[in-house]
Amino acid sequence: MCADRVVQLNWESRQVAVDDRAVLSYPGIAVVRRRHGEVVDRTWLPVGEEPTFADDEALIAALHAAWRWSRHAA
Repeated sequence: MCADRVVQLNWESRQVAVDDRAVLSYPGIAVVRRRHGEVVDRTWLPVGEEPTFADDEALIAALHAAWRWSRHAA
């Protein structure tokens, strides 16, 4: 990985308004790609109470793609 391309993982919650009274909160992981300090891509993946195999595979694929992206600058 090179200093001009950085991959960050952030634990974040997303808020979704269901109606005028209810707001649901979903926890997830944001995979953030930065180039020279500026965000160039952001992928958010939900993380449930009981992640499935498909959830795990989606996270692995997002991490793999982001880290491959960071290597291109090296």
